[in-house]
Amino acid sequence: MTKFLDGIYKYFSYIIILLSLVAYLAYQTLVFEGSIKQALIDPQTWVHTLFVIWIQVNAVSAAFDAGVSTGVSSKEFELADKLNNKLINSVNNEMEAFRKYIKALNDHELQNIREDYLFKVGDKKVEELTKKERKKYNNLQPIRHDIYGFNLPLYYEMSKNGTIKYQAFVRKNQGKLIKQAKKIFSGVLFAGMTFNMAFSLSQLGPAFISLAIIFSGLIITYLMNYVPQVYKFKVELPKKVILKNTIYNSFIDFKNGSHVLKKLKLEDEPVIQEKQVIQKNTDPVIGPKVEVVELPLIENKPINTQESKDKSLTERPASPQFDTLKNEPLGI
Repeated sequence: MTKFLDGIYKYFSYIIILLSLVAYLAYQTLVFEGSIKQALIDPQTWVHTLFVIWIQVNAVSAAFDAGVSTGVSSKEFELADKLNNKLINSVNNEMEAFRKYIKALNDHELQNIREDYLFKVGDKKVEELTKKERKKYNNLQPIRHDIYGFNLPLYYEMSKNGTIKYQAFVRKNQGKLIKQAKKIFSGVLFAGMTFNMAFSLSQLGPAFISLAIIFSGLIITYLMNYVPQVYKFKVELPKKVILKNTIYNSFIDFKNGSHVLKKLKLEDEPVIQEKQVIQKNTDPVIGPKVEVVELPLIENKPINTQESKDKSLTERPASPQFDTLKNEPLGI
C-alpha cells in the first residue's frame, strides 16, 4: 500500500491530466439534442444535476476521511506524534523561559539582517547611510519565529468555541438521527430518478458515456481530496515536528550557555542642528521693531563647564545687529 501511495504522490499531476482528457474524449462523443429551453424545463435535467452534485459531495467526504485514516496510521505520523508529545511535556514545564528565548531569538534575527545589510552596502555605519539606504534599513524584514500552538497535539478535535475535546467514549445511537435526516435528500433524489421510468436498450450506449464522464470526475475529486490529506499527515506534519525539535534543542543549548544570541542595538537618532531665531516685532503696542537675528548653529550637546560657556560667548562675532539688539528694549 505504501508503494502504491508513493506512486500516486509521484505521478499525481499526470493522473489528473489523464483523467481529465478521458472525460473530455467521452464528452466529445455526445451530441446535444433539442433546445436549451426544453432542457431547462425538463425535470430529468434537474434530477440528473442533483444526482451528480450529491455523488460529488459524497466522494469528497469519503476521500477526506480515507486520507485522514491512512495518514494517521502511517509510520511517519506515529513517529512524529511520539516526538511531539515529548516536546509538549518538556516545554510545558518551562514555557515562560521558552517564550523569553523566542523573543531574544527574534531580536537576534533582526540584528543579524541589519548587520548583513550594512556590510552589503559597503560595511557602513548606520549614520553613514544615505536617505534611500536608511529607509530600506528601517524596513528590513527578518525571520520571525512563531511558537503559537507549540504545545498542542498533532491531531485533535476542537469545538466552535475553541475548546479541545478529549471525549474518549461513544454513546449508543450517537448521531443516528442526524444521519437519518441527511438521507431524506438522497431518498427523494433516487425516487425522482426511478419514478415512472421504463427500461430502454437504446439508451444504454449514451448512459455508459455519461457514466464514464461522471466516473472520471469522481476519481479526480477523490484523488484531489485524498492525496493532500495523506501528504499532510505523512510529510508536512513530520517536517514541522522536526522543526519544533530543532528550535527546542537550540533553547536547551542557550540555557546551557553553548548558544549565544546577539542583543538588538537601539540606533541613536542623528544630531540635528537648529537655528535660533528671534522674530521681529511689528506690533506698535508692544514695542519698537526688532529685526530677525540668526544666531550661529548650535548642536544639541550639553555644555558642562562655566569655562565653555564663557568661551562660547567671547567667540561670538561682533555685529551691529547684536549692538542694536543689546541696546534697544524689547518692550515685553
